[in-house]
Amino acid sequence: MAALRNTKWLLLYRCPNTGLRVQGWLADKPAQHGEHYELVNCLACGGQHLVNTATGKTLADDGKD
Repeated sequence: MAALRNTKWLLLYRCPNTGLRVQGWLADKPAQHGEHYELVNCLACGGQHLVNTATGKTLADDGKD
């Protein structure tokens, strides 16, 4: 029987409501490219954001550069 690994992946993003840098954790390995978004609970504002796992940008910030 294979041992289960309890690996968590760090996700860094900027909260679009407060402008603060926030770290979150993912249970699965994040996608390294493409348009893959994860729903995260924000510790800065208490809301939820969709964060691109490859870029760390939220859906709200994706059009801004």
